[in-house]
This record gives sequence, structure tokens and C-alpha cells, in this order.
Amino acid sequence: MKPRLLRRRTAAAGVCLVALAAAGCGAGAKGADGAEGAVRDSAAAAGAGSTPRVKASGALSSDQLATAALATGDVKDFAAEPLEGGTPTGSSRTSKPECMPFVSVINGTPDPAPSATVYRRLVNATEDGRADQTVVTEVLGAHPSGATDVLPKLRKAIAACAGGFKTKGGDLEPSYFSAVKELPAPKAGDEALAYELMGVAQGDPVPMVFQVVRSGTTVVTYYAVDVTGDDTPRIPDELAVAQAAKLKS
Repeated sequence: MKPRLLRRRTAAAGVCLVALAAAGCGAGAKGADGAEGAVRDSAAAAGAGSTPRVKASGALSSDQLATAALATGDVKDFAAEPLEGGTPTGSSRTSKPECMPFVSVINGTPDPAPSATVYRRLVNATEDGRADQTVVTEVLGAHPSGATDVLPKLRKAIAACAGGFKTKGGDLEPSYFSAVKELPAPKAGDEALAYELMGVAQGDPVPMVFQVVRSGTTVVTYYAVDVTGDDTPRIPDELAVAQAAKLKS
């Protein structure tokens, strides 16, 4: 990793759109007000002392998703933090409709939209203090119908948008993604997909990596961005493997 943390944080802010920027882009990312970026689960979390069942015949509720989400200790060296604050509501769009599945994920509303969503911040605790600390945003979504449509739409978009695309939404300046490429996917869940969006901000490359894993009616997205250089960030496969196993337990 290149020692350009402050420069890359500024650059990343231009391409991490509302939904994922709120969750913290990279190690120790800060929001505009200087506070740690955060988002809230889409429905009330389970009350103290409650033990909602994780397994359900249909889509999981928000309480069940919260119980199923990765917790500290589920993956060696990783701490899991529930994120609290405002729910992300991105409104970015692209003039290339074939690339909209990527933008929907960035907006926090994958197509089709989930009925309940839970967010977690996964941090490698052994790397505290390092500029290149591994920080992954996890988004769990419950889909009463259409869960099997999410990954095929993204896979089709990878082929259609390899040359890049632009987005614009709300008061945001146009954001440019110069390239899209598929990456090796973790062997987890019922199906999995991984891809990289190469963002460009202020002339600087900002690689953003996504893993999307479906386990039954639950689709889990993992997201990481390199704010210290132009290297492809790494999302450890152990996270997706442990999460898929927990969803099936």
C-alpha cells in the first residue's frame, strides 16, 4: 500500500456514494461532520435478552438478520460492529441502464430491493493503527422474492459495463467508474460473485471491491475501498464463508 492516506480519503469521498460512504469508506473513514460514518438497520434490532430464530421458512426479518449477522469472534481477528445512525438512501443514477445494478448496490437498494436490511462494519482488530487496516462493510438483505435475480443481474452488468460508466444523483457531482472487472468469488453460500469498480476522483484511481453472496433468500454484500493507494483492496473470503455457515445454522 502507498502512504497516501489523507489524499486518498479525499479522493474516495467523491466516488463512495451515499449508501456506502455512510458506512465508512476504508479504514477509519469520517463523515462530513468529522464523526465516524454510520448507518442503521432498516428495522428495529432485537431487544435485549431476546433470542429470535435465525432459520425461517421465508425471508428473514430484521431481528433474524441481526442475529445471523457476523459477530466479534465469528472470524479470527475480526471485530464486528453494528452501525447506528441514518439509513442510507442513495439516489444516484446512470445514463447506461445496463450498469444500473451496480448503482443500485451503491445506493443501498439492490435490485430487487430487500424487505429488511442489516449493516455491519467488520474490522481486523490486529491491524489497529495501520493506514491499510482491513475494514469491510457488510450489508445483509432479506428477499421474500427475487433473491435469485440479484447476482445474475450483476453478472450481466459486468459484461455490459466493462468499459466503465458515469453516475450522477442529487447534489453529487458526476462520478466516473473507468472499468469493471469480475474477480474470483468466495466459495460460500448458494451462489457468489465478486467484482471491482475502478472509481476515478480528482484524477486519482479509487478501487472499490464488492462480494455478493446469496444464501437462500438472504443476499449479503461485502464492500471495501482502498483509501491509501490504487491497489485492489482485499476482502478475506473467510468472512463470506463464516457468514454463509451462520445463515444456514
